[in-house]
Amino acid sequence: MNNVSAVRKLNDRMYQAVLEKFWFGDRKKPVSCGILLVRSVHAYDEMLEAVRGLIETERRLPAEVLADPAGRQAAFLLFDSPWSETHYLALMVKGLLKNIADGEYAVMLARVKDRAERNPQWFEEVVELFEQLPATEEIVLFHERKAATESQSVLLVDGDEEVRGYLQLRLKMKGYRVLAARDGRQGLDLFRREKPDVVVTDLNLSGIDGYHLLTRLRGEDPDAGSKIVVFTDNRVEEAKRKCFELGVDDYVTKPFSPADLEARIERLL
Repeated sequence: MNNVSAVRKLNDRMYQAVLEKFWFGDRKKPVSCGILLVRSVHAYDEMLEAVRGLIETERRLPAEVLADPAGRQAAFLLFDSPWSETHYLALMVKGLLKNIADGEYAVMLARVKDRAERNPQWFEEVVELFEQLPATEEIVLFHERKAATESQSVLLVDGDEEVRGYLQLRLKMKGYRVLAARDGRQGLDLFRREKPDVVVTDLNLSGIDGYHLLTRLRGEDPDAGSKIVVFTDNRVEEAKRKCFELGVDDYVTKPFSPADLEARIERLL
Protein backbone atom coordinates (compact mmCIF):
# COMPACT_ATOMS: atom_id res chain seq x y z
CA MET A 1 0.00 0.00 0.00
CA ASN A 2 1.45 3.38 -0.92
CA ASN A 3 1.33 6.43 1.35
CA VAL A 4 -1.50 8.10 -0.58
CA SER A 5 -3.85 5.16 -0.26
CA ALA A 6 -2.91 4.68 3.38
CA VAL A 7 -3.71 8.31 4.15
CA ARG A 8 -6.97 8.13 2.26
CA LYS A 9 -7.99 4.99 4.11
CA LEU A 10 -7.31 6.55 7.51
CA ASN A 11 -9.13 9.74 6.46
CA ASP A 12 -12.23 7.85 5.51
CA ARG A 13 -12.26 5.80 8.68
CA MET A 14 -11.86 8.89 10.87
CA TYR A 15 -14.60 10.71 8.99
CA GLN A 16 -17.00 7.78 9.20
CA ALA A 17 -16.40 7.22 12.93
CA VAL A 18 -16.93 10.89 13.80
CA LEU A 19 -19.89 11.17 11.46
CA GLU A 20 -21.68 8.27 13.10
CA LYS A 21 -21.07 9.64 16.58
CA PHE A 22 -22.13 13.20 15.78
CA TRP A 23 -25.08 12.75 13.46
CA PHE A 24 -26.26 9.16 13.57
CA GLY A 25 -25.86 8.40 17.26
CA ASP A 26 -28.63 8.40 19.85
CA ARG A 27 -27.32 11.45 21.68
CA LYS A 28 -29.51 14.47 22.29
CA LYS A 29 -26.69 16.93 21.70
CA PRO A 30 -23.33 16.91 19.90
CA VAL A 31 -20.23 15.49 21.56
CA SER A 32 -16.75 16.94 21.66
CA CYS A 33 -13.95 14.89 20.14
CA GLY A 34 -10.19 15.13 20.42
CA ILE A 35 -8.09 13.37 17.80
CA LEU A 36 -4.65 12.12 18.79
CA LEU A 37 -2.50 11.09 15.83
CA VAL A 38 0.63 9.10 16.62
CA ARG A 39 3.35 7.77 14.32
CA SER A 40 6.20 5.48 15.41
CA VAL A 41 8.93 4.34 13.04
CA HIS A 42 10.17 1.74 15.51
CA ALA A 43 8.21 -0.76 17.62
CA TYR A 44 4.87 0.11 16.01
CA ASP A 45 2.87 -2.74 17.58
CA GLU A 46 4.33 -2.05 21.00
CA MET A 47 3.52 1.65 20.60
CA LEU A 48 -0.06 0.91 19.60
CA GLU A 49 -0.78 -1.27 22.63
CA ALA A 50 1.07 1.00 25.06
CA VAL A 51 -0.78 4.13 23.94
CA ARG A 52 -4.10 2.28 23.94
CA GLY A 53 -3.44 1.04 27.48
CA LEU A 54 -2.45 4.49 28.70
CA ILE A 55 -5.56 6.15 27.29
CA GLU A 56 -7.88 3.48 28.63
CA THR A 57 -6.29 3.67 32.08
CA GLU A 58 -6.51 7.45 32.24
CA ARG A 59 -10.02 7.78 30.80
CA ARG A 60 -11.43 4.52 32.25
CA LEU A 61 -13.08 4.00 28.89
CA PRO A 62 -12.34 1.73 25.92
CA ALA A 63 -10.07 3.50 23.42
CA GLU A 64 -11.39 3.99 19.89
CA VAL A 65 -8.31 3.28 17.75
CA LEU A 66 -7.94 3.47 13.98
CA ALA A 67 -4.67 1.72 13.18
CA ASP A 68 -2.72 2.17 9.95
CA PRO A 69 0.17 -0.35 10.07
CA ALA A 70 1.30 0.51 6.54
CA GLY A 71 1.90 4.11 7.58
CA ARG A 72 3.08 3.02 11.05
CA GLN A 73 0.56 5.49 12.46
CA ALA A 74 -2.76 5.47 14.29
CA ALA A 75 -5.61 7.82 15.16
CA PHE A 76 -7.06 7.71 18.68
CA LEU A 77 -10.54 9.25 18.80
CA LEU A 78 -11.29 10.76 22.20
CA PHE A 79 -15.03 11.33 22.25
CA ASP A 80 -16.38 13.46 25.11
CA SER A 81 -12.83 14.57 25.89
CA PRO A 82 -12.34 18.28 26.67
CA TRP A 83 -9.36 19.92 25.01
CA SER A 84 -7.44 20.12 28.31
CA GLU A 85 -7.74 16.34 28.78
CA THR A 86 -6.75 15.65 25.16
CA HIS A 87 -3.63 17.78 25.55
CA TYR A 88 -2.79 16.15 28.87
CA LEU A 89 -3.05 12.69 27.31
CA ALA A 90 -0.80 13.82 24.45
CA LEU A 91 1.86 14.89 26.95
CA MET A 92 1.70 11.49 28.63
CA VAL A 93 1.89 9.72 25.25
CA LYS A 94 4.92 11.82 24.34
CA GLY A 95 6.70 10.69 27.53
CA LEU A 96 5.83 7.09 26.78
CA LEU A 97 7.10 7.27 23.19
CA LYS A 98 10.48 8.61 24.28
CA ASN A 99 11.14 5.19 25.81
CA ILE A 100 9.55 3.08 23.09
CA ALA A 101 10.13 4.74 19.73
CA ASP A 102 13.83 5.66 20.01
CA GLY A 103 13.19 9.29 19.04
CA GLU A 104 11.50 8.39 15.74
CA TYR A 105 7.95 9.46 16.47
CA ALA A 106 5.45 12.24 15.87
CA VAL A 107 2.36 13.37 17.77
CA MET A 108 -0.34 15.72 16.48
CA LEU A 109 -3.62 16.86 18.01
CA ALA A 110 -6.77 17.96 16.24
CA ARG A 111 -10.10 18.98 17.70
CA VAL A 112 -13.64 18.53 16.45
CA LYS A 113 -15.66 21.14 18.31
CA ASP A 114 -19.41 21.25 18.90
CA ARG A 115 -20.14 20.10 15.38
CA ALA A 116 -17.75 18.23 13.11
CA GLU A 117 -17.13 19.59 9.64
CA ARG A 118 -19.50 17.75 7.31
CA ASN A 119 -16.69 17.54 4.86
CA PRO A 120 -14.28 14.61 4.48
CA GLN A 121 -11.65 17.01 3.15
CA TRP A 122 -11.15 18.36 6.68
CA PHE A 123 -10.03 14.91 7.81
CA GLU A 124 -7.91 14.52 4.70
CA GLU A 125 -6.12 17.76 5.52
CA VAL A 126 -5.50 16.67 9.10
CA VAL A 127 -3.91 13.39 8.08
CA GLU A 128 -1.96 14.77 5.13
CA LEU A 129 -0.36 17.40 7.36
CA PHE A 130 0.45 14.70 9.88
CA GLU A 131 2.10 12.64 7.14
CA GLN A 132 4.40 15.58 6.39
CA LEU A 133 5.35 16.06 10.02
CA PRO A 134 8.99 15.03 10.67
CA ALA A 135 10.05 13.12 13.76
CA THR A 136 9.98 15.67 16.57
CA GLU A 137 9.54 15.86 20.32
CA GLU A 138 7.11 18.77 19.90
CA ILE A 139 3.37 18.10 20.03
CA VAL A 140 1.84 19.81 17.01
CA LEU A 141 -1.65 21.28 17.32
CA PHE A 142 -3.60 21.18 14.07
CA HIS A 143 -6.07 23.90 15.07
CA GLU A 144 -3.18 26.41 15.31
CA ARG A 145 -3.05 26.70 11.52
CA LYS A 146 -6.06 29.03 11.60
CA ALA A 147 -4.27 31.62 13.74
CA ALA A 148 -2.95 33.61 10.78
CA THR A 149 -4.21 34.54 7.36
CA GLU A 150 -2.65 33.29 4.14
CA SER A 151 -2.08 36.90 3.11
CA GLN A 152 0.72 37.04 5.70
CA SER A 153 3.98 35.60 4.42
CA VAL A 154 7.16 34.34 6.08
CA LEU A 155 10.48 33.75 4.33
CA LEU A 156 12.72 31.10 5.95
CA VAL A 157 16.42 31.18 5.09
CA ASP A 158 18.31 28.24 6.60
CA GLY A 159 20.85 25.80 5.18
CA ASP A 160 19.69 22.94 7.42
CA GLU A 161 17.08 21.07 5.38
CA GLU A 162 15.56 19.33 8.41
CA VAL A 163 15.16 22.54 10.43
CA ARG A 164 13.87 24.41 7.38
CA GLY A 165 11.31 21.72 6.58
CA TYR A 166 10.11 21.49 10.17
CA LEU A 167 9.64 25.24 10.55
CA GLN A 168 8.00 25.46 7.15
CA LEU A 169 5.42 22.90 8.22
CA ARG A 170 4.82 24.54 11.63
CA LEU A 171 4.26 27.96 10.10
CA LYS A 172 2.01 26.59 7.35
CA MET A 173 -0.09 25.01 10.07
CA LYS A 174 -0.36 28.43 11.67
CA GLY A 175 -1.85 29.68 8.41
CA TYR A 176 1.07 31.62 6.93
CA ARG A 177 2.16 31.54 3.32
CA VAL A 178 5.68 30.19 3.72
CA LEU A 179 8.64 30.70 1.40
CA ALA A 180 11.84 28.73 1.98
CA ALA A 181 15.43 29.31 0.84
CA ARG A 182 18.44 27.05 1.35
CA ASP A 183 21.07 29.83 1.13
CA GLY A 184 21.51 33.59 1.24
CA ARG A 185 21.42 34.16 -2.50
CA GLN A 186 18.16 32.27 -2.95
CA GLY A 187 16.76 34.08 0.08
CA LEU A 188 17.58 37.47 -1.43
CA ASP A 189 16.00 36.51 -4.75
CA LEU A 190 12.79 35.40 -3.00
CA PHE A 191 12.75 38.56 -0.91
CA ARG A 192 13.01 40.77 -3.98
CA ARG A 193 10.25 38.89 -5.76
CA GLU A 194 7.80 38.29 -2.88
CA LYS A 195 8.43 41.09 -0.31
CA PRO A 196 7.43 38.87 2.67
CA ASP A 197 5.99 40.24 5.89
CA VAL A 198 8.64 38.50 8.00
CA VAL A 199 12.08 37.06 7.22
CA VAL A 200 13.50 34.40 9.55
CA THR A 201 17.16 33.82 8.72
CA ASP A 202 20.18 32.02 10.07
CA LEU A 203 23.55 33.78 10.13
CA ASN A 204 25.57 30.78 8.94
CA LEU A 205 24.62 30.74 5.26
CA SER A 206 26.31 29.82 2.00
CA GLY A 207 26.22 31.98 -1.12
CA ILE A 208 25.73 35.19 0.88
CA ASP A 209 26.58 35.11 4.56
CA GLY A 210 24.02 36.18 7.14
CA TYR A 211 25.41 39.66 7.85
CA HIS A 212 25.71 40.44 4.15
CA LEU A 213 22.14 39.22 3.64
CA LEU A 214 20.85 41.48 6.42
CA THR A 215 22.59 44.46 4.85
CA ARG A 216 21.13 43.66 1.44
CA LEU A 217 17.63 43.13 2.84
CA ARG A 218 17.58 46.54 4.49
CA GLY A 219 18.99 48.08 1.32
CA GLU A 220 16.13 46.56 -0.65
CA ASP A 221 13.61 47.62 2.01
CA PRO A 222 14.74 50.96 3.52
CA ASP A 223 11.34 51.63 5.08
CA ALA A 224 11.51 48.29 6.96
CA GLY A 225 8.20 47.03 5.63
CA SER A 226 9.43 43.48 6.23
CA LYS A 227 10.32 42.43 9.77
CA ILE A 228 13.51 40.41 10.26
CA VAL A 229 14.15 37.71 12.85
CA VAL A 230 17.66 36.27 13.16
CA PHE A 231 17.50 32.60 14.10
CA THR A 232 20.94 31.25 14.99
CA ASP A 233 23.13 29.21 17.32
CA ASN A 234 25.47 32.20 17.69
CA ARG A 235 25.08 33.35 21.30
CA VAL A 236 27.97 35.85 21.25
CA GLU A 237 26.78 39.26 22.44
CA GLU A 238 28.77 41.04 19.74
CA ALA A 239 26.90 39.11 17.03
CA LYS A 240 23.59 40.09 18.56
CA ARG A 241 24.61 43.76 18.78
CA LYS A 242 25.76 43.77 15.16
CA CYS A 243 22.48 42.25 13.97
CA PHE A 244 20.40 44.91 15.72
CA GLU A 245 22.63 47.60 14.24
CA LEU A 246 21.81 46.14 10.83
CA GLY A 247 18.11 46.62 11.55
CA VAL A 248 16.81 43.24 12.71
CA ASP A 249 13.65 43.19 14.81
CA ASP A 250 14.34 40.11 16.94
CA TYR A 251 17.12 37.62 17.70
CA VAL A 252 16.36 33.98 18.61
CA THR A 253 19.03 31.46 19.60
CA LYS A 254 19.10 27.72 18.97
CA PRO A 255 18.15 25.31 20.47
CA PHE A 256 14.75 26.91 20.40
CA SER A 257 11.12 26.55 21.32
CA PRO A 258 8.98 26.53 18.14
CA ALA A 259 6.10 28.01 20.13
CA ASP A 260 8.32 30.89 21.27
CA LEU A 261 9.51 31.57 17.71
CA GLU A 262 5.90 31.53 16.45
CA ALA A 263 4.85 33.94 19.22
CA ARG A 264 7.65 36.33 18.31
CA ILE A 265 6.60 36.29 14.65
CA GLU A 266 2.99 36.98 15.63
CA ARG A 267 4.04 39.95 17.75
CA LEU A 268 5.84 41.50 14.78
CA LEU A 269 2.79 41.33 12.51
